[in-house]
Amino acid sequence: MTKTTFVHKTYSGENNVLTPVPKKDLWGFYGSMKCMVGEKMAIKLWDSASLMISTNFHEDNPAVVRNFLRSPCGRHLADRVAFFAKEEDYGDDAVMYEAVLSTITEVGRSGNLFWQTQFDKIKVATATGEWED
Repeated sequence: MTKTTFVHKTYSGENNVLTPVPKKDLWGFYGSMKCMVGEKMAIKLWDSASLMISTNFHEDNPAVVRNFLRSPCGRHLADRVAFFAKEEDYGDDAVMYEAVLSTITEVGRSGNLFWQTQFDKIKVATATGEWED
């Protein structure tokens, strides 16, 4: 388990689900962020994303949160984070934290059926064992 150096802003319902950084993740959130911002920042962003995804989707199972971030959805989230932050800001903790917060807040809004549907599919696949690590 990693420890982030970000100071997480408290927001209602935070589940505090931290998941281990995946060792093999080329195409999910961590792997994509690592290619963009480097390993140290990618670990911080992974921790923040885990906390925020667990809160926004009201999920307390770390395996579901981890699988969601490792799925193609995680890659799309990483691309959105890159959209919110400029390349010259990739080393700035505050900017990157805000980029993850903005991205996941947008994704987790009520009524965003695409993201909820994708999350639910991964949750079922995790529960049934269809998701393989």
